[in-house]
Amino acid sequence: MKYLTNKKIVIFYCFLISLIFVYPLFSKNLVIGHDTLFHLGRIEALKGAYVNFDFFPRLYYHQNFMFGYATPLFYSDIFLILPALLRLMGLSLVFTYKLYLFICSFISVLCMFWASKKIVKNTYGPYLSSLLYLFCTYRITDVYVRGALGEVMAMIFIPLVIYGMYNSIYEEKPKCMYLVIGFSGLLLVHNISFILFCIVYGIVLIINFKTLIKDKYRIAKICKAMLLSLGLLAFFLLPMFEQLRGGNYAVNEFVKDSNISNYTLYFEQLFTIRLNFGLAGHEFGREYWMTTNTGPVIWILSVFYLFVRKDKTKESRFISILGFVGIGSMIFCLNIMPWSFFNNFFSFIQFPWRLMIVACSLLSIVAAKSIDYFPQKKSKLIMIIIFLITILIGIYQLSFVCEQDTKIFNNTEYDLISDDSYSGKHGIVTYYNQAELAAADYLPIKDNVNYREYGDYVKTNNPVQIENFSRQYNKIEFSIESSDASTFYILPLIYYKGYSVDVLDDHNKIIKSISTYPDDESYLVSFNPGEYNQRITLRIQYKGTRIQFISYGITGVTLVYLIISAILNRKGKRK
Repeated sequence: MKYLTNKKIVIFYCFLISLIFVYPLFSKNLVIGHDTLFHLGRIEALKGAYVNFDFFPRLYYHQNFMFGYATPLFYSDIFLILPALLRLMGLSLVFTYKLYLFICSFISVLCMFWASKKIVKNTYGPYLSSLLYLFCTYRITDVYVRGALGEVMAMIFIPLVIYGMYNSIYEEKPKCMYLVIGFSGLLLVHNISFILFCIVYGIVLIINFKTLIKDKYRIAKICKAMLLSLGLLAFFLLPMFEQLRGGNYAVNEFVKDSNISNYTLYFEQLFTIRLNFGLAGHEFGREYWMTTNTGPVIWILSVFYLFVRKDKTKESRFISILGFVGIGSMIFCLNIMPWSFFNNFFSFIQFPWRLMIVACSLLSIVAAKSIDYFPQKKSKLIMIIIFLITILIGIYQLSFVCEQDTKIFNNTEYDLISDDSYSGKHGIVTYYNQAELAAADYLPIKDNVNYREYGDYVKTNNPVQIENFSRQYNKIEFSIESSDASTFYILPLIYYKGYSVDVLDDHNKIIKSISTYPDDESYLVSFNPGEYNQRITLRIQYKGTRIQFISYGITGVTLVYLIISAILNRKGKRK
């Protein structure tokens, strides 16, 4: 049995099953999921930022026909640094994306193996949980049907969050770092998954309330983890809230007006094995139902465990909680639940079947614990059968990926990928670039601009001609001979808080800086230069906001504290 815990064996196992999982990516093409083009655009935009020495971009200035798009302000790109660097090294965009999917799969498996080993405490459990976690149907759909890179990356951090929950409540020496790393990483890759697991942790805390209330040290550790997480995430959270408060974007409108009951599942969809390249809701018809479930092996083993469990150890208690919450998450995906009454509270998740990510993650660990209750004489045979069934079902589902047609190949240039009339699965062409913006969640809802046709047009009421108009990365510049107090300019830039205008004289010295505001009709960047009877140059750039700079400082201080604490703890252990 000792060889099964050997690190080299574990790494080789995780590498091998990850390689099997991504075998559809070995082809010369790339099947386009719902959001694949959006994430390809994020990687390319981040690479473009680095080329222009912008290492912490708040906007993608070249996206959406050069109007700019603020994805980084709402959807952190910090974990896209690796693929962006791979692009800088000369790898093609499509190959970079494929390689990153493999890396995410491999790390996800390793994290689940580690977490289940810490919690389940049996020999074969970590091998089973990591296999089930990798090949759960929801994850296959995420990778190949939805192209949901955010959730794919989230599944790296979810096992750390689960172990952080266990460690903070049940282990003798709770350490806040597991919660800090898990939840911080989760928010920085996928906001919705972060909120869902905050709710899961809240449920676990409530269930253990009587025990926790007597343990002040444990409560202090949990509170410390929360404060450190907030400090570490300040650089992303505070600017995001600032933008949401300062404008009304499409994502707000969806949350307010959507009827999420349209995106529930029918009971039969919990048992579907065939992978279907469909759409999000059941209202589109049976042929368009996406396959969004855990897969049969996970929930069968989890239900088996919940029925036969006998021991009352702390890990068994925790795993039982995971089981009931996981099964409950599956049930909550169904159309029998009154989701129309939950719109005001839970519409942020967009689709009730997102709860499957909770079910798959929690039940993978529960299934691993069920091994303890197999008949001892036949346990190895049962394990082999379960492993084979899981892999065979996974390969069967992945076979449908290989049958899909696509226009994107390993050597396809970004100009074609970002051309939504070419790359769009249904040839949909909208007033914005759908390939780069997907559902355009971060566009202002006030806009009435056809970005596709607008061009580099500056609107003004000033009769004086614009001269020397130039446009570079994050900079528009032009000159005018004069302006009066009522002069205004509307620029071909989507307004996000943080744009400013520098007024320069003939010697290129800044006379003053002017704040910008959104145009009432188009929500484009607008400003009033003021009264000038001399030639001036106007330079428009996104410089950020005061809150953004303060948030950098908060995160920096927190990061320094965590590094110093880690060094001191390591020295203490050595002594």
